[in-house]
Amino acid sequence: MTDSKQHRGWIGKLFGGRRARPQRQAPARPAGEDPRAWARPEELVDLSSLPPHVAEDMVATAALIDEADRARERGDREQAEELLRGAVGSTVDPYRQLAEERLGTLLSENGEVEEAIALWLRAAEGPDPGLRQAVEVYLGSIPFADAGFLVRADPATMLTLLPRAWGPGRLGAAVYQASAHRHRDAPATVRRHLLALDAARYGDLDLAARIDAVPVPDEPAARRRVEWASGVQLGGCRWSTLGHPEGVSAVAAGPVTVDGRRVVVTGGDDGTVRLWDLATGEPAGEPLAEHTGRVLAVATADLDGHPLAVSAGTDKAVRIWDLATGEPVGAPMGEPAGPGSAYPHRLAAVATTVLDRRPVAVTGDFGGTVRVWDLAKGRRLRAPLATGTGAVEALATVSAGGGPVVVVGGSDGSATLWDLASGARAGERLAGSTTWPQTVAAVTGGAGPVVVTGDTTGMVRLWDPATGRQTAQAFAGPLGRVRTLAASTVDGRPVVLIGTGDGRVHRWDPDTERPVGDPLPGHGDTVTSVTTIEADGDTLVVSSGWDGTARLWDLATGAAAGTPLTGSGDPVYGTAAAVVDGRPLVVVAGNGGTARLWDPVGGAERDGLDHDADVHAVATTALDGRPVAVTGGTDGVVRIWDLGTGEDLHGPLSGHESGVTAVITTELEGRPVAVTADEDTVRLWDPASGAPLGLPIVLAPSAGAATAAEPEDELPPAIEMLATAVVDGRPVLAVGCEDGLVHLRDLTTRAPVGEPVRADGLTALTTARIEGRPVLLTGGHDGVVRTWDLTTRTPSGPDLVLPFPVGALAVTPTGRLVAGFGREVAVFGPADPA
Repeated sequence: MTDSKQHRGWIGKLFGGRRARPQRQAPARPAGEDPRAWARPEELVDLSSLPPHVAEDMVATAALIDEADRARERGDREQAEELLRGAVGSTVDPYRQLAEERLGTLLSENGEVEEAIALWLRAAEGPDPGLRQAVEVYLGSIPFADAGFLVRADPATMLTLLPRAWGPGRLGAAVYQASAHRHRDAPATVRRHLLALDAARYGDLDLAARIDAVPVPDEPAARRRVEWASGVQLGGCRWSTLGHPEGVSAVAAGPVTVDGRRVVVTGGDDGTVRLWDLATGEPAGEPLAEHTGRVLAVATADLDGHPLAVSAGTDKAVRIWDLATGEPVGAPMGEPAGPGSAYPHRLAAVATTVLDRRPVAVTGDFGGTVRVWDLAKGRRLRAPLATGTGAVEALATVSAGGGPVVVVGGSDGSATLWDLASGARAGERLAGSTTWPQTVAAVTGGAGPVVVTGDTTGMVRLWDPATGRQTAQAFAGPLGRVRTLAASTVDGRPVVLIGTGDGRVHRWDPDTERPVGDPLPGHGDTVTSVTTIEADGDTLVVSSGWDGTARLWDLATGAAAGTPLTGSGDPVYGTAAAVVDGRPLVVVAGNGGTARLWDPVGGAERDGLDHDADVHAVATTALDGRPVAVTGGTDGVVRIWDLGTGEDLHGPLSGHESGVTAVITTELEGRPVAVTADEDTVRLWDPASGAPLGLPIVLAPSAGAATAAEPEDELPPAIEMLATAVVDGRPVLAVGCEDGLVHLRDLTTRAPVGEPVRADGLTALTTARIEGRPVLLTGGHDGVVRTWDLTTRTPSGPDLVLPFPVGALAVTPTGRLVAGFGREVAVFGPADPA
């Protein structure tokens, strides 16, 4: 080894401006300290004071990094990579950290982002603060802009990266989180599709296209690509895990640690108490299974360093658990409060806080009254608070304005805040988008108090209680309603834990900064129908929803077209389109005894088609060029209308014994035919005369053939939807039932066509032709659109996985698929051949 002073000067030259006070004497190495950790690149080191192998490693690594920099300057990136790969094996942490940062940067520029991320994650744990800051900048932006990394990244790695997202990386992080509950454990093909769809939902069609272009192994034979989508249900969770076999009924997120990990505690309808790692969502120990009924409440505490949980359930037992050992530490305690106790009211919710230095309990009852009780003396404090929000569904307490405030979740869909000291309302009424009961949580973070609300729609909202303004939202329960909430803080920022009716536990880290992306607006509730219509040479999508509106979208771009139909406030069950006097007209089925007539281009409404009952099904056709509508009412009556004059041509047509659930029109032997269904039978009608055509079609309880007589104790499945197709030259009717079976019938002979198709959880169906073959497309409550070859009645092509349950499907003449899922509408291009 040469003189150590020469090496000091050489290393100093290598690190140039990063040298500080070069004249300072090199520090002495503390006895017993790891020699790899104290030698930092920004410090001048007396090599003679180091063990020879450490000094040699430092000099060799520095030389490799220096030569790699020179290689990059002269454009030899291959040699630079080779040199840096040698340098990352250094045992001297600061130099290894520098090599990892440099090699990661080089690889990311080459498009090898996955390996670059792995190197930067290691460098982020290194000793040099400047390098840690540099790689944090990379980690918060570069991964989220790389389509290939988003598709192929290990979910555990993404879980580490998501909190680092900043600036340009926030959109990609939001896209990844939007449907993470669906793609976290899914194959790469499903993840690619969902990520592309969610990028489109955020309005970034360029990112959607780049994601769609990512190659993955085992590419399916044909698939559909998203062209545009609305984005009213955006906002996702950091992790989502199946918590309990049945619904999650209670959750606690107090600052309790087990084996060095902060944990979440949940209770479920399965009678167990479970622990989850707050950071990862992984189980933390075995289920605690002493309850013999549903667990209704859980709470956590730290008692002299021992993490504890308290649980209560329908077995009327209150149990105490040592979370470190997973063992119960106390016998069931307490008896339910009865009429003679200090709490004589029928309680619906309870919370605790401190008021005037006294521990108090806050209770809410089914009459909407909140009371405050002195826990030490068991007596009521203050006058009762009449909330006016219906039954008290949930309570939470938080500190605001210098004193304790209780948040009341009401059965009317609102959350209200009350100052416990004065008994006065505090802040604004926090109203959700529905009148469903609210569950609530609250926490005080670095930015002050926040309130969290959730409801049966699956939406979770974050509120600023001072202004009553919603600041963030997430859809944590797309397949199950929000049943329970808890809120806490991590590093001063709010963290929300959510239990949903489908048995899942979710962690949501709400981002209260400005929203990302440019999503299209859409429906305020579940989409019930989609169809298309021609107007002025353009094809428009017509959608309707439970929010009582019908909307128009440009098929090509998704841009809003015209003014939405609003006004009734009642759900819209379906729509049908026609052209009347050269102008498009939409018939809207809903409650109120009227089918509404809407000019979608001009926005005007005409006099409706009056029924004696609610209209839940509608279809249109033409008789000798004259547009007509066929409507079905909940009273079982069918009517046929002239859309030009509004005249009731034929009706009421009787024959159905229960409400009409579906109506379609088709052609049979060259003439128009109307097909209507109630829960039990399908009937065919001649729209020209109003006469029934042949005998009704009756489905057997568990087979495809009709039976002469049904056993009284075995009812056939309820019919919910209809579609038609031509199979091998025969007109075929597809009848979708509540049991998930789609029965196929020859419309000419009424005979079954093979065995029924089983589409469990059936929620929507339509038919189309793909590559010249007739297919059936079914949508399910599981959010999957499946394709079936109607000739063979077998699955055909890859499934289309969507984030939410499928509510409506339609296929355009050009082969585009229009889907309504949850509150969203999206258009997918035709399936591409291999």
